[in-house]
Amino acid sequence: MSLPLHIRAARSDEAALLADIAWAAKASWGYSDDQLEAWRDGLTPSVESIRRNPTYVAEIDGVVAGFYQINLATRLVELDHLWVLPEHMCKGIGQALMRHAIAELADRGIAHLCIDSDPNAEPFYLALGAVRIGECAAPIAGEPQRMRPQLRLSTLP
Repeated sequence: MSLPLHIRAARSDEAALLADIAWAAKASWGYSDDQLEAWRDGLTPSVESIRRNPTYVAEIDGVVAGFYQINLATRLVELDHLWVLPEHMCKGIGQALMRHAIAELADRGIAHLCIDSDPNAEPFYLALGAVRIGECAAPIAGEPQRMRPQLRLSTLP
């Protein structure tokens, strides 16, 4: 990546900005406005979740271009969010955020990260070394057989 990228901890006052990024990224896959609205709560990190969970943003020239959030409160540590603004996709920002997340978890001695992936994002995670461990039904209008891949990514060498 040739862009000057800076990864820093998210601030709780950025919750609305992060929700906008998640919405824009999810919308870039062609989901309907009605479907996006149905997913609004899941696409919206809360002020409390930012305070409670490791949440980091990627900035380019001081502008937030993407973020991730890890949920440490679940039995198996989960990736709650990884989103990059559409205009910054395919520039290595998502990879940089995932490398940061992996290092964060490795520093904590956490060996695996569970990922409930959108079907469109699965190739990205597989390219980073994640493996599919299952799938769950996730039907939407027009796609009654839609499945969400369940992935696991090792964080320790």
